[in-house]
Amino acid sequence: MISFGFWNVIIIIAVALFLKFNWRLDSEKTAWQDSLFLKDPSIQRLTQFFSQPIVNFILQAVIVLVLTRFLSYTGWLVYNLTTRPDPPYWDFKWFYVASRLAHQHLSPFNVEVFNRGFCSITKVCGFIPSFVYPPNIIPPLWFLGYFPMKTAFTIWTWLHLIATGFVLWGANILLESHSRAFRTICSISVAFLYGFVFDLQVGNVATFIALLLLWMFIYARENHDIIAGVLLGIALFKPTLVILFIPYFLIKRRFQLVFISIVTVTFLAVIGLAVTGNSLTGFIQDATRGFPLWLNDPSNNAYISMSRLDLRVMGPRFFPDSPFVAKLFSDLIILVLVGLVSWYFYKKQSRNAWSKKLDLSEMVLISTLSIAINYSQPTSSVMLAPAVVFLLNDLCFQIKNCSFSRQRMSVWLLGVGCVMVQTAVIHGGLLVFLGKRWNWKGGELPYLFKVTIFSLPSYAILGLTLSVLVLAITSLRQKQVAEFDPLDQVSG
Repeated sequence: MISFGFWNVIIIIAVALFLKFNWRLDSEKTAWQDSLFLKDPSIQRLTQFFSQPIVNFILQAVIVLVLTRFLSYTGWLVYNLTTRPDPPYWDFKWFYVASRLAHQHLSPFNVEVFNRGFCSITKVCGFIPSFVYPPNIIPPLWFLGYFPMKTAFTIWTWLHLIATGFVLWGANILLESHSRAFRTICSISVAFLYGFVFDLQVGNVATFIALLLLWMFIYARENHDIIAGVLLGIALFKPTLVILFIPYFLIKRRFQLVFISIVTVTFLAVIGLAVTGNSLTGFIQDATRGFPLWLNDPSNNAYISMSRLDLRVMGPRFFPDSPFVAKLFSDLIILVLVGLVSWYFYKKQSRNAWSKKLDLSEMVLISTLSIAINYSQPTSSVMLAPAVVFLLNDLCFQIKNCSFSRQRMSVWLLGVGCVMVQTAVIHGGLLVFLGKRWNWKGGELPYLFKVTIFSLPSYAILGLTLSVLVLAITSLRQKQVAEFDPLDQVSG
């Protein structure tokens, strides 16, 4: 048998050759010849530093080794997941049990029915968190019930890999630069988001949501509202990540798109209720009973969970002994954030005659808000794929059309740093590694760590939203698309 070390060497060579042939600026290099941005003394000194042979070699070696490690781990993870006798994690088992119960015309939304079904199908018994998804998730999951659990999980794993590939394709479509170097950077940066690896590992549906929303935006931008509406309607089976796109498209006066999405989600919900032998009132009663039980699970409880990255955990982490103050603190942060983004949308739309045209910065802000204000786990960071594209597009625009600004570049670097926190290297490596040192499910996570290092993902979501907001505002002024009088004090 060929050793794993041999495959590491093969992957290193393959990665090095790939980067060698794709690290080219192509036409961008010509377009940047007269760039005032690149002629700034600070950028010139930085370029000279990285042009030194030893620095250049070290940088290339680090990139190749990190990519090799990532690819090797992903390959090992896929092999490990598909060769295990049983799926190792909860999320997929939830969906599989729900599908099998639906095939038996039983309601997975009922707490007792779901617990009995989970015990009999997976042989894992005891307290099981309730199935809290809406009924429109049943039709997309229906196919799982036709297969044994092991076969279904293998199919599920490969569907995740295919979906990730389509997300990378969609990200490259939205990327304004056509150079191989920028497309390589874009693909690598998106793939490094921790959500894709973690979602593959636990078998959640977040990657499929990211895929549907990304291509929904691509089609909507080309005015294919029927296709975009169908994709949005399907994506609503995870409403916490999707629901904010409904008011966004209403603001954009894309009424046909919203109507198609509502028809789609209603059609799927009716089918889901029918095949599970349920009714709307019965589902609401089951959901009302099941949601509090699910929310008290250690992985979901805002006072205990180590993994949540939404802003609703900020208050409970800072004020664990005062529920009223904790809720007030979280709600205040969310209210201010929603207010700033809403104000930006209103000012932009009012100055552009309520244009129907879609902008990538708007999608990024809706995506980050969706993570920030609703319950979000590490899988939700897949929603940041458009943010990676936005930051690269913004950098290209600055290089081509603007002079260097320390203030604006600081904001851009803040956005990049916030994205890096959500990568597999920092979130998946550092935080998960440190978290295993404590019994966090028993509430033993130290207060200091809880409000600092383990809150980094939440801080990153907040920082990324604010940085994208500032960059979007200043880009509008630079491109002379619109004038925002109250924003003229923001540095360009």
